[in-house]
Amino acid sequence: MAPSTPWSLRNDFYYYNADADVTLRNGTLELGTELTFAVNLTTLVYNPDIELFGGQYAFGAVLPIPTAKVKANINDNRVSDEVTDLGDITIVPAIFFWNYDNLNFTLGEYIVTPSASYSTSETLNPGLNYWTFDTNFTANYFNLTTGQDYSVNIGYTHNTENSDTSYQSGNELHIDYMFNQFLSDSFAIGIQGFYLKQTSADSGSGATLGSYKGRAAGIGPAVLWSTTINEMSVSYIFKWLHEYKAENRIEGNHIFASFAFTF
Repeated sequence: MAPSTPWSLRNDFYYYNADADVTLRNGTLELGTELTFAVNLTTLVYNPDIELFGGQYAFGAVLPIPTAKVKANINDNRVSDEVTDLGDITIVPAIFFWNYDNLNFTLGEYIVTPSASYSTSETLNPGLNYWTFDTNFTANYFNLTTGQDYSVNIGYTHNTENSDTSYQSGNELHIDYMFNQFLSDSFAIGIQGFYLKQTSADSGSGATLGSYKGRAAGIGPAVLWSTTINEMSVSYIFKWLHEYKAENRIEGNHIFASFAFTF
């Protein structure tokens, strides 16, 4: 839904633990991969009170600080690495919000910039060394009377080539869904999930394994609690997504702990 105040801040802590017998990461073939990944994402959105295309306009940015650990067999050697640093900053040049009674629609463009450090000599890097353009459209139904809160987000991601590895990951379609039921004015439980499918082949001279299209899905429970602190609306969200049917990707569990407030 459209923000009701000039500023919105959200902080997401995301944890992912996964493994795979065979995987391709940054153009490098890995066997017996064990990955632990955690990132703190701080998102700031500004609402300048401007109406465009019949909707409310806003813009923002996302600041990530990732920590990752990996163990894998690369070229017959068991290697391990760990990194914590500032990640690739995401710019959000435009988000549009349209509200029609119980229905809410959002259209946003997210641009992941290759702003973090990257080196081909490192097993792990805080940055990806390529641009990503992620266009997202969300439809939401929220009924204050019944407490029903349902959302579906459809996004399409385009990746540019990593100039250091001559590898370009294929474009991806991702669908995220949420079915929440408020049990009171401030507390909700629900089911959330996602489906991701690579729609175009990996390419470039570094794509030695061919198209290597990936897909994955995940589902799990979620809890939301909202309150008011110093006249600010504050929300806390916790969710766990179990990944299944991963193909040409590592498979594991996603854990999110988030809070958001407006001012």
